[in-house]
Amino acid sequence: MAKSERSSLSILIVSLLLAVIILRLFYIQLINGYEYRRISNNNFLKEVIVPSPRGTIYDRFGKEIAHSKAVVNLYYKHNTKDNISNLRGFLSSDLEIEKKFLNKIIKKSKLGSNINKRFLLKEDLKLENIYKVENKISSYQSLELVVDYLRVYPFDRVGSHKIGYLKSNDKRDIVYGSFLSNRLGASGLEKIFDNDLRGESNSRFLLIDNRGREVRSKILSFEKEANDFKPGENLNLTIDIEMEKLIYSSFGNFNGAAVVHDIETGEILALVSKPSFNPNDFSKTISQKKWKSIQNQSNKPFLDRSFLSSNPPGSIIKIVTAVAALEEDVVTSETEHYCKGYYELGGRKFRCWKQGGHGKVNVVKALITSCDVFFYKVGLSLGIDRYSKWLKNFGFGEKINTLFSQNSGVIPNKNFINRFLKGKWYKGDMVNVAIGQGYLTVNPIQASIMTSIIASNGEYPELKVVKSSKNNKQKNLKIKKRNLLLVQKGLLGVVNERGGTGFHAFDDGQLAGKTGTAQVISKSSREYNLGKFKNHGWYTSYYPYTNPKIVITVFVENGVSGGSSGGPIIKRIVKYYKKNYMSNKGETN
Repeated sequence: MAKSERSSLSILIVSLLLAVIILRLFYIQLINGYEYRRISNNNFLKEVIVPSPRGTIYDRFGKEIAHSKAVVNLYYKHNTKDNISNLRGFLSSDLEIEKKFLNKIIKKSKLGSNINKRFLLKEDLKLENIYKVENKISSYQSLELVVDYLRVYPFDRVGSHKIGYLKSNDKRDIVYGSFLSNRLGASGLEKIFDNDLRGESNSRFLLIDNRGREVRSKILSFEKEANDFKPGENLNLTIDIEMEKLIYSSFGNFNGAAVVHDIETGEILALVSKPSFNPNDFSKTISQKKWKSIQNQSNKPFLDRSFLSSNPPGSIIKIVTAVAALEEDVVTSETEHYCKGYYELGGRKFRCWKQGGHGKVNVVKALITSCDVFFYKVGLSLGIDRYSKWLKNFGFGEKINTLFSQNSGVIPNKNFINRFLKGKWYKGDMVNVAIGQGYLTVNPIQASIMTSIIASNGEYPELKVVKSSKNNKQKNLKIKKRNLLLVQKGLLGVVNERGGTGFHAFDDGQLAGKTGTAQVISKSSREYNLGKFKNHGWYTSYYPYTNPKIVITVFVENGVSGGSSGGPIIKRIVKYYKKNYMSNKGETN
């Protein structure tokens, strides 16, 4: 009996399945038969690329530094049904595309590996050209209008080393064609955060008739769901782009770099290098000729002078010389040295910048007047081993923990002396290094860190350009408070006291800093301070003195002196900061 019941159940299930199949066939062939025949006659599936926009880069106040703009581009994909002669005529006469370029594209598209590839004919079409193409698109199946995304940098050259630029994505271009939204980050933040900024494109399929028109059907959908389509992620920076814009223009005809950072958080408010390049030039395809012309410019527009330019620091290094001498008990607050305008060593005169000298000076006065002779003597008393140790403590000769490639510069420590100088180190080398000349080289970021350590009573900052909730405290150099106060007092006097070398930046009595002049060639040369041999200028500072908030460092190529060339730039930055960041009570907003 049980066996008979199971057989009956099996027969019932099979019968139901057969009934479903018969009903489905009846529905397809009789009810919707006409619709399916219409679809199958002279129609084909066409793949349509759906590009995704690259993420937007914002400054600290939400201003767009880099964003993606929707544009319409025209592409060519080989199709044997098109009349090539008529197509050439339309593209050259109506869209003004060069015939030589057209012939090259058509020829390339016929190659076996390129048969399904799209080739870019014209970027960012104007509205009138879009209308012209749309009127002809049904006649030419090889033409395709695609909504793509063009990378736009509204501030052009300002901050471009940090932001970076784009390049072609060869792997995706081989398969899909040259889409602007597929471009890769080639440098700067565009490269570092390329995986986050770059969206995920996709494609969908449309049913097209033999005249290039889309065929819509009630019963079938040929569109592939673009589940993988995803716009790029946005990036929020600590940068104040308007401050950078001000700094860039303040350099005038000078080249160089400037860094402004918040002492407490380590957030970089401005990171400027001049000359620069326009990243908009690389948002589209760029000719080899134009690329080489930019690359071969004598002023090196691709060189980021904030990180990659390493030069003698001149007198700004006297900050470290003073700290080292005080901490190593080489001098005290009462120690005085007499400056008569030069220091004689081994039959040679090492001159002070001030002819006639400064007379008797202590460490504070030596910083204010930037007396070379005082620091010659202090450097000799310190010796290179103790001095190089303190240079390293301040971060010189090492790469800073930031996102960007860096030139860490040189400090003449024991390893350097043994490797490059065959172990020979003379007293003349020591006096030169003690005032920031000779074998010592630094970059502007390192100079900013040095000044930040003094302003924050020994705290080593963690600099950053991308907004983050983390605020990791770095090491403290444990400099004695009494020694820090002496150096701080000297830096305040540099800007605000009579005889101070930083008076060009004087404003409200609250700026403290140190100027420096880095010799390009020897003072004995006839060409000294002439033409391309003019000295480089340094000026590093912090503001305000009573409650330090920011560090400002400016490096000016061939600026002759840091005070005269860097001072006016720093003064403008301070005025901007007070206006935009501080209330009437002098506190940060």
